[in-house]
Amino acid sequence: MCSSDLLADDLGVDMVSCYAEGSAPPCTPNIDGLAARGLLFRNAWTNPWCSPTRSQLLTGRYGFRTGIGQAVNNKNQGLPLSEFILPEFLTGYASSISGKWHLAGQGQGKNHPGKSGFGYHAGSMGNINDYFNWQKVINGNEFTSTVYATTDCADEAIQAVLAMPEPWFLYAAFHAPHTPLHVPPKGLCACPTSSNCDAAQSNSPKAVLAKAMTEAMDTEIGRLLQSIPADTLVIFMGDNGTGTLATEPPFDKTHAKGTLYEGGVNVPLIIAGAGTVQGECLALVSSTDLFATLGDLALVPSLAEDSVSLVPYMLGSKKPRRSSVYAEYFTPNGPGPWTTHTRAVRNDRYKLIRSTAVPDEFYDLQNDPFEQVDLYPSLGPGSPLWAQYHSLVAELVKLGVG
Repeated sequence: MCSSDLLADDLGVDMVSCYAEGSAPPCTPNIDGLAARGLLFRNAWTNPWCSPTRSQLLTGRYGFRTGIGQAVNNKNQGLPLSEFILPEFLTGYASSISGKWHLAGQGQGKNHPGKSGFGYHAGSMGNINDYFNWQKVINGNEFTSTVYATTDCADEAIQAVLAMPEPWFLYAAFHAPHTPLHVPPKGLCACPTSSNCDAAQSNSPKAVLAKAMTEAMDTEIGRLLQSIPADTLVIFMGDNGTGTLATEPPFDKTHAKGTLYEGGVNVPLIIAGAGTVQGECLALVSSTDLFATLGDLALVPSLAEDSVSLVPYMLGSKKPRRSSVYAEYFTPNGPGPWTTHTRAVRNDRYKLIRSTAVPDEFYDLQNDPFEQVDLYPSLGPGSPLWAQYHSLVAELVKLGVG
């Protein structure tokens, strides 16, 4: 069975129309169509930065195990080649990545995706400074590309689909709507009457530009989906929450990307195809879970200790497979000790955030979904929430990060 993982950059649940959580989300008909024929996960968590989530997705392991806790660059540690990643795990599968890698650290070179296990890589090594003029790498060879980066990611993914023998694993890591915010090329508007893509000007509000970029990405995702065989498993996910510049009420700019509040770690996750049921799933899931999921479908057992297969949900099960979900960031990258380490854990209602050298934070997500009221100062042995708080502390201790 062929599978494809489509990853958006800096896209929270507020930026996808079918989630209906943002006050004025962009027009995303192709992503919405994927949700209409598949399963929309309402409580999916990642990490609050690009590289840690990409590491989790590919390894099925939390960052404190892989050493990736912050954005990777050429001056810090990247993903070790000793990590066992999805294209190595999916025995007998051809594999390709287009778009943004962002896992090659100091001294690891421009062929890091290939050395890590991918059969083909075409895209950027990390963030880009200009979507219309950027450094593209194909299997370790770098040159300047003037093809709009969102379009290029889709072009390369389509070419890979046509070239790879089945079964294959496709990873299309779009740059959008990550900064630099800009006006997309004409002709990429997802909806004819969009007030974002068609109306965007260079001096438009930042949120409008991010929405316009999202709509252009949705159009290119639609083009990519048309080239993928009908029975392919398609996964769409955001790598972290929406950036501060694009965040609008009721979402809080101080609780967006880069934080462990819901606006930083709760992202869209949609799975369609290969017999997946239609509907919504409220279960707690993690970006680590894609590893075991793809292995389950490929009949390859996963040994990744932080990954739980989502296949039962895809087949209609409502039974929770996790009692809690975890996210973190830390500095510097590596095995530690870390200068800072902020981690969060939640169950079906309550959430704990624990940071280096500051008091804990504790929230009731049912009554306070935007985390405006920290309950920790009022906790004590006589509090009815005391047991809930300590159960989440126990989860951190069990992971070894308490």
